Amino acid sequence: MKKLVTFGPRDDELVKKINAYQKKKNLPSFIAAIRELCDIALNFEMTVRKVK
Repeated sequence: MKKLVTFGPRDDELVKKINAYQKKKNLPSFIAAIRELCDIALNFEMTVRKVK
């Protein structure tokens, strides 16, 4: 499955945060950082739903 994403000017701050996360975690790519952050966010959402 191939997906293409384009970040615009309003995403500049988000891209900076993802780049900082990538560097902090020593991840090999921007996409690796996005995958990790999405996984964390989805797991968090599932946990919150179970608690409610």
